Amino acid sequence: MSRGLNLTGQRFGRLVAIGPCGRSKDRHIMWLCRCDCGNEIVVTSKNLKQCTTKSCGCFNIERVRESRQTHGKSHIRLYRIWSAIKQRCLNPNREAYPNYAARGITVCNEWLHFEPFYEWSTANGYRDDLTIDRINNDKGYCPENCRWVSMKAQANNRRSNRRITYNSETHTLAEWSEITGISKTTIRDRLKSGWTVERALTTANKQQMERK
Repeated sequence: MSRGLNLTGQRFGRLVAIGPCGRSKDRHIMWLCRCDCGNEIVVTSKNLKQCTTKSCGCFNIERVRESRQTHGKSHIRLYRIWSAIKQRCLNPNREAYPNYAARGITVCNEWLHFEPFYEWSTANGYRDDLTIDRINNDKGYCPENCRWVSMKAQANNRRSNRRITYNSETHTLAEWSEITGISKTTIRDRLKSGWTVERALTTANKQQMERK
């Protein structure tokens, strides 16, 4: 088997390739894969790489079940949030997939079904003006790593946010702006100009001086 076809450990939808186990009649390498639901299935490398096969079959079964379920909540915002979480973590055809599943962000087995997610949400402060946030951005969606927060709080938790430590406190630029009263743009420009963190955060700007 050529090195370029080594798929061991790679994820394809709900499937993780364990190892090669022969070849198909048309000479494609067959891979033993483990599905997130626990089942194992043999899939050709071609079907894995083309995302033709994304689960052991459980995904399609769940979609059928969900379409028939009678919980009566498919129209509410929580259901749409839950559905979007599953899509970006399980569907390789979604635009957000590379930023989630492709870097190891998963959905816990419990939340593969809507009712447990709904029960956790309503018991943990869900409101229609809040959004779900992963406490650790390198970990997946599960009760231990999620919370309901405002859009502002979630923005402060984004991976792309720059965090600055001063006097043993670490905050994002936006948070330091609120604390110091200096605009985020001013702090950023000062740091880009070579100012020390202490000087950038403690030197009053023109607007502050005028207020005094």
